[in-house]
Amino acid sequence: MEVKQRLIFPLDVSSLKEAQRWVRKLRDVVGVFKIGLELFIAEGPKVLEAIREESEADLFLDLKLHDIPVTMQRAARKASLLGVDILTVHMFAGRQAVRKTVEAVEGGCKVFGVTILTSHTRADLMEIGYSPELSRDLTEAVLRLTNLAYRAGCHGVVCSGKEVKVVKEAFRHLRTIVPGVRPQWASDPQDQVRVTTPYEAIMAGADYLVIGRPIREAKDPVEAASKILEEMEQAFLAREA
Repeated sequence: MEVKQRLIFPLDVSSLKEAQRWVRKLRDVVGVFKIGLELFIAEGPKVLEAIREESEADLFLDLKLHDIPVTMQRAARKASLLGVDILTVHMFAGRQAVRKTVEAVEGGCKVFGVTILTSHTRADLMEIGYSPELSRDLTEAVLRLTNLAYRAGCHGVVCSGKEVKVVKEAFRHLRTIVPGVRPQWASDPQDQVRVTTPYEAIMAGADYLVIGRPIREAKDPVEAASKILEEMEQAFLAREA
């Protein structure tokens, strides 16, 4: 797999026109375009077809499905029929619902389970009802949810660069998507608190990196993405050595 195919750019925009502009600009340096809630709600399924027309990159529909089993099953089937390559579910939905989702997808669509959001802190987990021992140890919380994803048949998980090392050690065959990645030269991470550099994340075992703001807010987004690819390439070579 080329390094470019491991770089995911989130289309965090509200219109199809703006999304197409970013796809045209970055299609030579990005291998996966991520469509999240804002864009999908604003434009609907047509955005997927429009991006397909502009690029050969994979499509990542990041909806973090979390509902009763039958609803997730039906939604996942529809998403896969739209030609989505990656689909996310939230592991808080439980093993039965996630397994139904995995069984429902068609056409090679891969299901990734979201563990703990990179914006969450220990205090956040305590507030929403996590036990004190798990709230104190985010790594243990992520591992429990990864085990759930493994048992449900997920192709991989979404976790922060802080936990990816232990996830890959425990579940080596699972693919990992790591958001909250910031090169050292990038701007403030803002609402994400558990961040790593591209080099650190790859060395820890990440398979895919989600990088948005450092590219989007750069004076030259293509140059910024190219710099990130170089850093990723160096990390993969060092990891293999």
